[in-house]
Amino acid sequence: MASIIIADKTRHYDGTYLETRALGGTESSVIQLARELARRRHEVTVYTHCDGPIEHEGVLWKPLSGPRPESCDLYIAVHQPELLGFVKRPRRRAIWVIWPVNQLKHYKKIWRAWWYRPVPVLASLHQARMYSPFLPHRDPHIVIPLGLPDDVRGHPPLHNAPPRRAIFTSRPTLNLRGLVEIWAHRILPRVRDAVLDVYGVHDLQPGQEAWDAWEGSFLPAGAAPEVKRSVQVHPSVSRKALIEANRASRVLLYLGHKAEAFCLAVAEAQALGVPAVVGPVAAMPERVIDGVTGFHHADPQRFADAAVSILTDDALWRRQHEAALRHQQGISWSEQAGRLEAALLGDRIALYRSVLDVPDRG
Repeated sequence: MASIIIADKTRHYDGTYLETRALGGTESSVIQLARELARRRHEVTVYTHCDGPIEHEGVLWKPLSGPRPESCDLYIAVHQPELLGFVKRPRRRAIWVIWPVNQLKHYKKIWRAWWYRPVPVLASLHQARMYSPFLPHRDPHIVIPLGLPDDVRGHPPLHNAPPRRAIFTSRPTLNLRGLVEIWAHRILPRVRDAVLDVYGVHDLQPGQEAWDAWEGSFLPAGAAPEVKRSVQVHPSVSRKALIEANRASRVLLYLGHKAEAFCLAVAEAQALGVPAVVGPVAAMPERVIDGVTGFHHADPQRFADAAVSILTDDALWRRQHEAALRHQQGISWSEQAGRLEAALLGDRIALYRSVLDVPDRG
């Protein structure tokens, strides 16, 4: 089939990290896509800040600091325009845009988009709407949502409503402080036994208390003791433990952030059947069906009212829980890879299959 190279300079990782380390959405998405492309019989090499080289799940991982490859059938740079020239002469060059699309028009980066003319692959309709007219024009845009892993898809409905626990699973830099302020002043006084579990934390030292380290920064200063008790910040946990925490939560709360180009944290929670109250920011309205699997509210009081309703109304929680399980399963990574393959390698794949009579895996 095709030779495919993917390059990402986000952080230090390789394919083994998916099962062994806490990862962000970019790194986990690169690993999942690479594995699925390899399962589709492509020759896949991924360059990151890894120690490599290492082969894992059919994918060859190599360090970015090594020799640059000369060519391949398809080269995918993961968002960063400075990676566009990493492969010298690929047959086709694409950029997988899974961060805010406006970063591509930065005055230090935009010239690379015009020089290399990559095919942009977007992850949300929000990105398509925000795509700058100063970038090379493409009509229509290729929009392929991120896949959701099999471990969050296909769960059955819960028999009983969870206790009054809310969950936040994004980085603390993404408006955690604002959420805790709403929690302290507008939610907790009305639901005294409620708990807000905070996950997605990577920068606390062992034994370090979040309120000691973050008060006045990621967490508001001067919080009452009962607020501090109700906001429980957890160290990084395994993926299995995070899935269990989501399933044990009554609602996911997230104010949203302009940096969200897709938001896997909310997408995965919805697939697990967790109703969500989110701010209508960036791609967030695409992740939650307003009034069906959760609510969109920009106003702090209306946001709090919706959170209190889901925390206290079993019938409402049940409707939204079952609706999320029906409607928010997303697409698998296998389907995501198939759509990307069709968009970027369709002519080559059709020729290969017609010559060798290879069945289409869909």
